Amino acid sequence: MKQNKIIVLKNTFVLFFIFLNLISYGQEIILQNGDQWSYYDRGYLEDDWYKKQNNQDWETGNSPLGYGDKTITTIIKYGYDKENKDLIKYFTKKVTIKNTLKFKGYEFRLRRDDGAIIYINGKELYRDNMPNGYIAKSTKAIRLIDSEEETKFNIKFFNSSILKKGENTISVQIHQVNPYSSDCSFSLEIIGHTNINILTEVVRKQIETKKTLEIKIDALSSNFILKNTVTQLEIYKNSNQNLKFLLFFISFLLIITIIGSYTIYIKNRKSEDTFKDTIQKLNYDVIENEKKMISFSTQLLHYKQYLKEVKADLNFIKTDSNTKALNNSIKQIDFLIENNDEWEQLKTHFNTVFSGFYDKLLTNCPTLTETELRHCMFIKLHIQTKEIARILNIDPRSVQTARYRIKKKLNLPEEQDLRSFLITP
Repeated sequence: MKQNKIIVLKNTFVLFFIFLNLISYGQEIILQNGDQWSYYDRGYLEDDWYKKQNNQDWETGNSPLGYGDKTITTIIKYGYDKENKDLIKYFTKKVTIKNTLKFKGYEFRLRRDDGAIIYINGKELYRDNMPNGYIAKSTKAIRLIDSEEETKFNIKFFNSSILKKGENTISVQIHQVNPYSSDCSFSLEIIGHTNINILTEVVRKQIETKKTLEIKIDALSSNFILKNTVTQLEIYKNSNQNLKFLLFFISFLLIITIIGSYTIYIKNRKSEDTFKDTIQKLNYDVIENEKKMISFSTQLLHYKQYLKEVKADLNFIKTDSNTKALNNSIKQIDFLIENNDEWEQLKTHFNTVFSGFYDKLLTNCPTLTETELRHCMFIKLHIQTKEIARILNIDPRSVQTARYRIKKKLNLPEEQDLRSFLITP
């Protein structure tokens, strides 16, 4: 088993050695370390500087270019403040490819300290030790390059489509990891491979790049889902907080409304009770006054009867000598006796105190006369038979006869007492 493993390892080594020989045999140097580059080290350029060709006033120098390292060939400026150096340095170079068909792929060998982005003909080819996304003046490299890596060339393989026939512009920007970094370096080599075997390496690199991109996409998707979930959770939390606040506010308004409504109800209830008490007192005062008026009207009727008696006495004592004077007095008494205003006033006051009394009687018996209604009124007022007879100037027996006649008109049973019927509301 061990022997088989050794044989496999030997075969692999031989194949790898043959592959390297084939590659080294079928290659052409397009750009190498030590070539001249144009560079800009006087501050920051616009973010899309690599799309423009305004570099006539740039400095030139051979690679490697940079500062702070003994292996640097061309020393460039870092800015005006040693503790706050410019984060970016810019480099550009033009290369001419006469025949692109002979190249099956290209090998890029990059030396950078710390991060780099390479553009070909105004388009980004790839970035090394740089974050994803938009690159601005303040974008820093991902990590610090240590001393062992500073002179190392990092290799990348690309297919033949990245360079066009004729002139090609290679643009590179180098980013520092912090503004107080002590050194900076850049160099780039490009090798064109004519051997078809380079495609194997290109495909392998593309597969690795694809896998790396898939991993990054998966990570980004996971981060996006996580961030989206967290965002949704925050939204739900905020919505829940807003809902709680809204419910609290509505509850507060409801409590205030209930308290205000109850207070208004109590005030209105008290006002209503006070109003009812006032109305009741006024009604009581009106009834009492009406009762007094009834009593007063009844007294007037008594006085009228008394005047009738006085008139009879005056007629009895009348002589020739005082006939004229007595006649005048009798006429005045007749005027007072025959005036019915007292009856109308008594009826009005009686209706006020005993509302609906006359209407009820006339509804039950429309044939009742005015005199019979007066009898009913006196009975309702508890006036005795003799007093009624005296007021109406009739015999007491006539009062009894009138009562009998009223009972008959009202269709009351014989055993029914008229006074009880009239007193009942």
